[in-house]
Amino acid sequence: MKNSILKITAIVLLTMQSISCKYLEADEYLHEVNNLNDIWTQRVDIRKAWAACYGHLPNYTDLAWSWPFNTNYDEGHAGRDNYTSLVFAQGKFNADNVLFNFWANFYRAVRTCNLFLENYHKANDKLLVPGEVEGYAADARFLRAYYYSLLLQMYGPFPIVEKTVDYSNEAGLPTNRNTEEECVNFIIAELDKCIATLPQNDRILVSELGRPSREAAMALKAVVLLWDASPLVNGNPDYSGFKDAKGRNYFSPATDMEKWRKAAAAAKAVIDLGIFELHTTPANRGYTTVPLGDFPGNDVAWPNGPAGIDPYRSFKELFSGGQTYWNKEGIWQVNVGSQTALLSLLGFPRNYNNGEDATSTAVVYATQKLVDAYFMNNGETIDVEDKRLYNDVGIAENGDGYYISGSGMEAHTPIITGFKLSNTNAKVPKRVLNREARFYATIGFIGRGYQQNNGTLYYADYKANALDGFLQSDRPSTRSGYPIVKWVAEDDLKARGSSDKPYYVLRLAEIYLSYAEALNEYDPGNADVLKYLNLVRFRAGLPGYAAASKEETRERIKRERHVEFAFEGKRYFDSRRWKDAGKPLRDRWGNSQGMGGLVYGCNYTAPDGSFYDRAVIDGYIFRPKNYFLPIPFEEVANYWGTMTQNPGW
Repeated sequence: MKNSILKITAIVLLTMQSISCKYLEADEYLHEVNNLNDIWTQRVDIRKAWAACYGHLPNYTDLAWSWPFNTNYDEGHAGRDNYTSLVFAQGKFNADNVLFNFWANFYRAVRTCNLFLENYHKANDKLLVPGEVEGYAADARFLRAYYYSLLLQMYGPFPIVEKTVDYSNEAGLPTNRNTEEECVNFIIAELDKCIATLPQNDRILVSELGRPSREAAMALKAVVLLWDASPLVNGNPDYSGFKDAKGRNYFSPATDMEKWRKAAAAAKAVIDLGIFELHTTPANRGYTTVPLGDFPGNDVAWPNGPAGIDPYRSFKELFSGGQTYWNKEGIWQVNVGSQTALLSLLGFPRNYNNGEDATSTAVVYATQKLVDAYFMNNGETIDVEDKRLYNDVGIAENGDGYYISGSGMEAHTPIITGFKLSNTNAKVPKRVLNREARFYATIGFIGRGYQQNNGTLYYADYKANALDGFLQSDRPSTRSGYPIVKWVAEDDLKARGSSDKPYYVLRLAEIYLSYAEALNEYDPGNADVLKYLNLVRFRAGLPGYAAASKEETRERIKRERHVEFAFEGKRYFDSRRWKDAGKPLRDRWGNSQGMGGLVYGCNYTAPDGSFYDRAVIDGYIFRPKNYFLPIPFEEVANYWGTMTQNPGW
């Protein structure tokens, strides 16, 4: 085979396109060049190669087409029947038609990083400052570890490829999967190298948003170790027969509690740095803060309680952009293509600003199951408060004295509604009254008001045939009745957002809850379990929990993660690693306890008041084999004799 290398120009081109590629196909990527060293020596070229390593990051914010894991199951539903993410949630995929070929995409990313790591030392341009190219190499190593962590969570064990492949040596082609333990050990070893070489978080320039820091590597290490400790892969009897050609178990057949200890230690190491903190905003700082709910301890000052901060603004400012785009909670955040527009459009009704982006809004929205998961403002669940603070049926004719109150924009609440108006479109469901601050910061609903760029207020109306509602023409519509307003700011005056919106891959609240979860599993009496779980609840304006059993605390942590990280790409992976995704039962409201089953929302086909009733809007499928995605047949067909497919596929 002739000497070949990937041209930098080819790398950059590939990062800008979505190309269907064979997993081990060389011809599409490798191109012969005359001077192998020259393309690595110049600063301009080495920076192109470095940038190419980032070019394979998923577009987390394209929920309809590119990143289905925020879109389906017990978080969201897509607004048109042909959206690929909805097809994915309905279980209409297999090894021959995978819908999303992350396997090939991430191996292409690994190949790009490998190529960089093997050649960056050739750079000798005088324009390079000391340590510059080594910094690029540290980024590439981190990104390779990150891509491998995604492969691990999506597909399970994978072939570890540390170097660019010599395609002349067919016997040495990486077609055999490593064990899960080997994969985890490799990723952790790589991240340890990154921790030693990456710059500290405060050394990352604002102009270099998205570059990983030492702390980001530490946080990713905690995420990987938590995955490794979780029931799906830690002693899961369902995979006792899943072995490689040598008879080795791909997953550990015995539960190892030491893995929980390692996961807790990794998360605590991030916390102990003392440089990150949950973002909070003081109460009544030039605005009126909505009162906390009625519960003991609502007068205890932050951080020992929820008093003295504004829970709505504290959470909302994390995502709405503007002056708080940079804050001390974000550990690693990225900026991908059309990010601000895609995130903002999730939250606006179709006819906002006279329909300025009518065909782009409502691509994804919340399910009733997610709406039900949020707490009431006294910290209790809707089950506990049913027929008291919570009423599931009907249209609210009055406010609740908290976030749902008043006529239009009122000084005492940031949520716009219109109970004092004769406009029936301003009426909201009773089930949105008396809810916690994160609910209003994340979930929209019929009757929610928006400021328009002409100075007027617009009230969303998602009833059938209304300007924002379902149309038989199948235009995008908020079929559940609950748009995603997490990235919408009160001063956004256009559907694509008036300020840049951040997307966090890693933030401190996740580290807190990961630490609490891991610690609860191996040392459930440790005071830190409640300390860090309750810090997240206090920031949300809720009471802290008292000590409970290991099992009850585990369920509390799960629910906290469900609502805290809604649409941040955590829930799909959490449900699977907990082995909750396949649960067949429903709760008292009809919601599936797993990821499959009936999907509920408002009655979107109704043009009248019955829209506010619960109704089935779809059905999702989750089979045991869905715990891991199928390795695409086309990617490994030439080497099928040595590559082991995931169980069930």
